[in-house]
Amino acid sequence: MRAPMLRWYRRARRDMPWRRRVSPYRTWVSEIMLQQTTVAAVTPKYSAFLRRFPDIRSLAVSSEDEVLRHWAGLGYYCRARNLRRAAQVVMAEHGGKFPSDFYSVLALPGVGRYTAGAILSIAFGKPYPVVDGNVIRVFSRLFGLKGRAKDPAFAKKIWARAEKIMPRRAPGDWNQALMELGATVCTPDSPSCGVCPVAKDCVAFKKGLQDRLPLPEKRREATPVRWVCLWIVRNGKVLIWRRSKEERLLKDLWGLPEAKQIVAVPGRRFASVKHTITHHDLSVELREAALENAARLPKDAKWVPVERARNYLVSSLWLKLISRRQQSESAGISS
Repeated sequence: MRAPMLRWYRRARRDMPWRRRVSPYRTWVSEIMLQQTTVAAVTPKYSAFLRRFPDIRSLAVSSEDEVLRHWAGLGYYCRARNLRRAAQVVMAEHGGKFPSDFYSVLALPGVGRYTAGAILSIAFGKPYPVVDGNVIRVFSRLFGLKGRAKDPAFAKKIWARAEKIMPRRAPGDWNQALMELGATVCTPDSPSCGVCPVAKDCVAFKKGLQDRLPLPEKRREATPVRWVCLWIVRNGKVLIWRRSKEERLLKDLWGLPEAKQIVAVPGRRFASVKHTITHHDLSVELREAALENAARLPKDAKWVPVERARNYLVSSLWLKLISRRQQSESAGISS
């Protein structure tokens, strides 16, 4: 399998910025960004992020708010915090040089077995396997293994198989070939078996099971959430607050105050949007509001210039609401 897989990958791989000039830092940043985020969403953010933080040192000495601002739109903001913390660990414990042994990489904040294997194989040429959703699907079909991708016991079986067939030569290309095959050919629905470089060795293809492996996941119903948020402006500044670590969603991020938190007189509705965050379906309404006299502000609230609100409200939910508010204001002026 290896020779045709590697030939196919080197010929058909997609052009991505992190593949053009490989280094441990560039590979690490790309792998963290690509966790639960599409290549299309990551590509422009990756290039912009590296322009601002071109190396480990620049990332380590930056403020958390600045890193979050340059992460805006990618979601799962704990990844950005861990990236910055890990950069600080590398500076403090490894002299600013990204470690090249497995357990030192694994010990970095936000790095798991998959990410450590990806960095070590791609950037250092070390034979460590990677197993993600794409690899699980490829192996399930290739070897005719029945199981659900999110079942830990099934994933453990795939990891064992990946370790067993891990090549010593070109391990980074091999791992990327598996992931590329899963992303572009061995897709969840209607896999393109006719152009697959290893179709002749694939158990699922031979038995006509490619549309039934891996087994479908059990569906999880989304939890509906409704928020009414307030746009409160005073002297050219808007009120924002840092959400606590105990919040269900968007914890420890700057946000707009919710109506349940503050005594205010609600006014016109600017916008109403739908947004999804990890199995939660949000319906969020943004209303203009004025503070009641002597109203107590939420803890960790502050006033920031309206034109700088986007620097703090980095979640795509807030950015969406701000854009809708601006559209509403423009429509009101023009009418």
